[in-house]
Parts: sequence; structure tokens; C-alpha cells
Amino acid sequence: MVVDSVFDTLKELQDITRKQAQKYSKKRACYFDIFKAGKSFIGIAGLRGAGKTTILKQRLLENSRAMYIALDSFPQIKLFELAKELKEKYAIEELLLDEIHYYANWQLELKKIYDFLDLKIYFTSSVAIDIINSKADLSRRVIVRAVHPFSFSESLLFKKNITIAKISFKDIGAVEKLVEIANQDHNFKDYIFGGLLPAHLEEPSMDIFGNIIEKIVEKDLVYALKFSGEDIQNIRKMLEYIANATIEDTSYSSISRNLGITKYLAIKYVSALEQAYILNVILPKGSNVTKEPKILFVPPFRYYFLKDKSYEKSIGAFREEFFVEHMKIFGYSLNYLKGRRGEKKPDYIVYVGAEKYIFEISGKNKTRTQIVKEQEKNKFILVQPSNLRGFYRPLVAIGFLGK
Repeated sequence: MVVDSVFDTLKELQDITRKQAQKYSKKRACYFDIFKAGKSFIGIAGLRGAGKTTILKQRLLENSRAMYIALDSFPQIKLFELAKELKEKYAIEELLLDEIHYYANWQLELKKIYDFLDLKIYFTSSVAIDIINSKADLSRRVIVRAVHPFSFSESLLFKKNITIAKISFKDIGAVEKLVEIANQDHNFKDYIFGGLLPAHLEEPSMDIFGNIIEKIVEKDLVYALKFSGEDIQNIRKMLEYIANATIEDTSYSSISRNLGITKYLAIKYVSALEQAYILNVILPKGSNVTKEPKILFVPPFRYYFLKDKSYEKSIGAFREEFFVEHMKIFGYSLNYLKGRRGEKKPDYIVYVGAEKYIFEISGKNKTRTQIVKEQEKNKFILVQPSNLRGFYRPLVAIGFLGK
């Protein structure tokens, strides 16, 4: 029977996958968050290289009744029929489906499994929109968990086995709690240059980011969002433009002008790359609601596309992207701040429960002129290199926040 032959192949691959999983003894906090959920269907979305596949392999090692399937290697299988046979003939209780966006009509197949089979399913995608906007009312049946890159503190733990206690937003005001953290400032550049990606542990080279971009642009966006060859060319040009422009000068309008495309297409491309975890898009706060959002990279990708490869020239952007990415990692809402006439104001407002925090992101020579007009509570200048005087706090402290 076809299923039997597929099972034989899968069984052989399970043994290989379990051996691979033995290399990953440490588990991230998000691992436990994913597998403690009571729902039967969990979608795992995140950037390529962020460790989604590793998480599934670690799960396979823990559960002898699980089956791992890399769907980019088996795009032609009939998923519902295979799941039914695996449950009835081989007592499989849990399917671990990797890269589900490569499987045509996966939403309908999962709906059938959900409706007719008593199976738990965990599935990954590198394109969040493919899960979130899925057809067949899956959004009511599926919990989506994001697997973000390492936080700064996670990177130190997994790469250097350094453990430092987490802090809260309130602790940012307590200098004595930040001294040990400030001493880790020298690891900032390493983090920006790839230390935030779990995949960088095994392939510590900038080449990995080229490979990630290639797979996202050439495969993920084509499979999941049906982008054309012309779209892909435009996206490549757009990424180069964003990386070599300042954050302040980057907008939908400037992308449209520089690439010779419509503003509609610029918005479409930026949205797609945000859903693929390459870009972060932050909306403005304030009375001037017509201002366009800030468009930032997830940290390693700006350097990859820089023409002059000058860390020093782009350090301001790297600092800002470090901050924004950590707010995304930890799940905090934020807006950027800018005055109606362009006057200088603190850069970001972050919402923490009923509290609001305002942060400027800067280097060691920042003066207080941008922040003194504001009331003093919950307002700080986050600097890199680190500084603990007055309003100043280490930017890297943001990497140690806990929910």
C-alpha cells in the first residue's frame, strides 16, 4: 500500500531526526509555552533560522508516538489519508508537520483531520500570514505561537552559557539591578551580527543570512503569497534600498519613488516581509496621524544588504532595531513618537499594562535635550555603549526583560 511505503520512508527518517535532536539538549522557554497549550492544533510561525524545526525535533525525541514530516520533501502526499493510516495502523498520536506552507491546500486537509481524527498536530510556517489568514475557518481551531529569534539574554545563555536574572520595566529605574547587565555591553555587536539567530550557532557566518533571504524570497513568498518574478525583483531592490537609507528617510512613499513602483505595491511588499519576519513596521503615535510608519529590519539583515558594510555608519539603525525587535520578542505594544513639525521627541512609547514608558535610543553622547521636556517618570535614554548616570540606561538591558 502507498501509505505503507511512505511510512517506511518516514520511519527511517524519524531515526535520523531523533539522532539530530540529541544535539539540542537545551530547550528555549517558548518550547514549553508551545507544548503546554491544551489545544489539539498549534501553528508555529517564525523567521527561518529561529529554531522552529529544532523545536519539532526536540518534541519527536520526547514522544515515541509522534511522527515528524518535512512537507517540503513530501509535497505530493495525501495528508488526511496518511494521518488516518498513521493513527489507525501505527498508533501515531501526534503529527509534527514542518514547513506546511509548501503543501497545497493544507488548510482544508488540516480541517478534515481536526473534524474527523483524534490527533494532535503541531505545524510550522516561515510565513505568518499563511497561518493567520488561513482558509477553512482554521483560525478558530488553531492557536498560533510565534518563535522569535533569541533575546539578548537567550543568546548569552545558548552561546556562552551566561545566565543573568531577568528584569521588569520597573527595574530599569533601579541602577543597582543593571550593573551586571551593563557589563555585557561588549556582546552587542556579536548579537547584531547574527547572535540572535539559533541557526547562527551552527553556521557562524554572514552567509547564513543570504541563504535565509534566498529561501524566503525565492520560495516562501512564491509558495505562500503567489508572488511573481517581477515581485521578487522589486523586493530585492527594496531590501537594498531600505538597508542603505536611514530609518527616518524610509517610508512607503520613498520606496515607491526609488523603485518606480506604486505606493500600493510598496505597502504590499513591506507587509509581506513583515509577515516573513524580515522587517518590523512601527506605527506613529500622536496627533499627526498622516505620518507613515517606521520600517526597520530584524537586526542581522540590514548589515547583509549594506553596500559599504560600515557598522559605524549604521550603528544608530542597529541600536533602534535591537530595541524594536526585543519589544516584538517580549510581546509589548509600542509606537514611535515624532512631533507635528518634526521637532525632536523621545523615540518610542511602550505600553506595559496601565503604564507607559518613553525611551530614546542613542549612543553615549546623547544629551538630555530630547527628554527634559517630558515628565521624569518612566522616561529613559537607552544608550549603547552603556551608561548608568541620570536618565541613561544600558540599551542591552532591554534584552533581559521578562513578561
